[in-house]
Amino acid sequence: MIEVLITRDKAMDITGFRVSGHALFAEAGNDIICSAVSMLTINTVNAIEQFLPDEPLVVDIDRNKGFIEAKLMDKPTERSELLLRTFHLGMVSIEEQYGRKYVKVLEA
Repeated sequence: MIEVLITRDKAMDITGFRVSGHALFAEAGNDIICSAVSMLTINTVNAIEQFLPDEPLVVDIDRNKGFIEAKLMDKPTERSELLLRTFHLGMVSIEEQYGRKYVKVLEA
């Protein structure tokens, strides 16, 4: 199962996320859930880094373990919050469509 942990600050703004695990929906290379989660995750990181270069993002990746963590170093701006909320929406949509057996979205 893929676990997605959304982190928030005291104001309940999203400050980052951690994605870990594997869906095990299908064989490696054919797993559409892993592909969807990976695409949303990498696209969100790339969008913040490319379009919001003044908002420092710390990213930790371990491809072998299926792990990525991304955290804003400062309070989210309206633009970064929008990208992170879009990421959250996408992950919840995958969870709802395929079930918590494959993707579980949590918040901290």
